Amino acid sequence: RTFCDFSLSRERRTHLGVTLQTDIQPGAVERFIPLFAAAADRVPIDAKFSIDGERVVVASLEVLGVRLRQTESAALLIQMLQTSQRKDLSLELPSDTIAPTVTAADRERLGLVELIGEGQTNFKGSPKNRIYNIHRALEQFDGVLVPPNEEFSFVKFLGEVDGEHGYLPELVIKHNKTEPEFGGGICQVSSTVFRAAINSGMKILERRNHAYPVQYYRPYGMDATIYIPKPDFRFLNNTPGFILVKPIVEGTKLIFRFYGTKDGRSIAIDGPHILESNPDGSMKTIFSQTVTDKTGT
Repeated sequence: RTFCDFSLSRERRTHLGVTLQTDIQPGAVERFIPLFAAAADRVPIDAKFSIDGERVVVASLEVLGVRLRQTESAALLIQMLQTSQRKDLSLELPSDTIAPTVTAADRERLGLVELIGEGQTNFKGSPKNRIYNIHRALEQFDGVLVPPNEEFSFVKFLGEVDGEHGYLPELVIKHNKTEPEFGGGICQVSSTVFRAAINSGMKILERRNHAYPVQYYRPYGMDATIYIPKPDFRFLNNTPGFILVKPIVEGTKLIFRFYGTKDGRSIAIDGPHILESNPDGSMKTIFSQTVTDKTGT
């Protein structure tokens, strides 16, 4: 404008027109689109289920996901920039809708009908950090769905255990010694899930006991230690429907309940029985799980 004011007459300035010329660089657009997609794409969210009394209810509805069609979007954006003379551009980019795996309407289809079993432990006397870590770990398992004929891995659902993921230092059993580490107390959770699996008649695929007895896991012999990545605690859902995992805290009592579809099986637990108890605190225990199906096998 300053150039026009000093170099052109009033008459020339009155009839002056401005033409905007744009140099489009397709490579720059193609580099921009993945960055835009990272912000625009949305992962689908499954419906979540909870418990109201003895009924399985919908806790939160499903959310559709969105995925940008990056190649088509880049081509359309380049074409518009090259051909449009408008200063304000608006373009709807093509995308795909992604359906969640589980919807609120799936409750009956998944077989979430009734309580099929539960397990309990008591963390009475736990220090503050241990109690905090127990509650933090429970967030990873509340509402977990285990499909029929598929395995549950405790370590998989637990995820990372460190300060960045909200855990505090507390005593753990490591290499047969007790020492402070992030996440101390999580074995209270894995041991309770183990008992729920045993009492529900699940097939245990992987389980290891602690190196020595721990007061929080009475009766001794029905505990399950975990450490990332190993040892893990795993079981197979050998029921005809999905299993909904629901943790509950009542005072210092931790309860895990499995909801699904009963198939007529009965479960009998004998033990645990202490076979040997030594002055150094070590012991040997045994228990048995007998699962009988509806035909009597």
